[in-house]
Amino acid sequence: MKTRVHAIAGAIGLLMILTFWTSTVLSELFGSYETIATVKGWILYGMFILIPAMAVVGGSGMSLGAGRSEKLVSAKKKRMPIIAANGLLILLPMAFVLEAKAAAGTFDTLFYVLQGVELIAGATNLTLMGLNMRDGTRLTGRNSRTTSVKILGREIVATDTLSLRLAKPTGFTFEPGQAIRLTIPAGAPVGAGEARVLSIASAPHEDDMTVITRVRDSSSFKQALKGMPDSAELQLSGPLGSFTKDEDQNRPTVFLAGGIGITPFLSMIRDASHSSRLDKTTLFYSNRSPADAAMLQELQGLSASEAGFRLVATMSEVDDASDWDGETGWIDEQMLLRYLTDLTSPIYYCVGPQAFVSAMNALLAAAGVKKDNIRFEQFSGY
Repeated sequence: MKTRVHAIAGAIGLLMILTFWTSTVLSELFGSYETIATVKGWILYGMFILIPAMAVVGGSGMSLGAGRSEKLVSAKKKRMPIIAANGLLILLPMAFVLEAKAAAGTFDTLFYVLQGVELIAGATNLTLMGLNMRDGTRLTGRNSRTTSVKILGREIVATDTLSLRLAKPTGFTFEPGQAIRLTIPAGAPVGAGEARVLSIASAPHEDDMTVITRVRDSSSFKQALKGMPDSAELQLSGPLGSFTKDEDQNRPTVFLAGGIGITPFLSMIRDASHSSRLDKTTLFYSNRSPADAAMLQELQGLSASEAGFRLVATMSEVDDASDWDGETGWIDEQMLLRYLTDLTSPIYYCVGPQAFVSAMNALLAAAGVKKDNIRFEQFSGY
């Protein structure tokens, strides 16, 4: 719902500015002074629609982008202050000044200088908003090529957690950490047309693809996945996202995974292990209990066999009678320091629910880790 509101408000804002800009140019080129004055009056009244629309775009965009640091999200965040400044500091004041001068018939040099400033600011916002809409569409995957994929198998890999194995489409490539958009096909008895973006848990070299998702909620999409038989088909689009590992192999890597946030890291770890690049890597993996930790045994095996890879699994809700002998409690600075010699030198990647991502962000900032050395992606409902 929030994504839809953001998109609708953005489209309204873009259309309003495009209308203002086009009508200004046309009235100046072909209209009379009376026409120009009328257009300026329309623009001023239109601000009462544009400003609230842009406020909704900014608010919903910040909410959607909270805790996320993918390249596309970061680019959208950088453009938004420029769009807001142009709107509040240039377009809005110019609308009042130019309307007043046009209404008074004062079409002097100052009028046309201000008119030029308004047109430049409007063109800038049109460009930046168009780029934001393009990147927003890429993030949702709605403009990606869609193909049918067959379900090859499924497995319960943790409490209420389903691993789904899919046939990889011919020619489909992706980078470890990316995601796909899966849609329940039309005509399905449950969830027809419902879609979710899910991280790919398998590595690019594997013959098939795997996604892992929580099935605790009662969404029609999740219920459809649970009930669809092997050999049934889903609609796939992608790959999506830019949450991928940096190319710099010399710096230590620290993965911080909260619950089902492990999925993009599984792809990265499996890929690095396959190509003998799984060194200087530490994974902190937080769950409520071992039963909730998807693919824990696989990760424990890799930690035992790969000299450069260390798994630090921690459980937040185990009791004294539990047979768990690993770390317990939440990931905090003291836990990090037990396994990392220097907290400021690694590149950190963090994925999980909003509360987890926010807590890790605050933890790393307090520990003196530079913002440029942190990559975040937030999961909600997966």
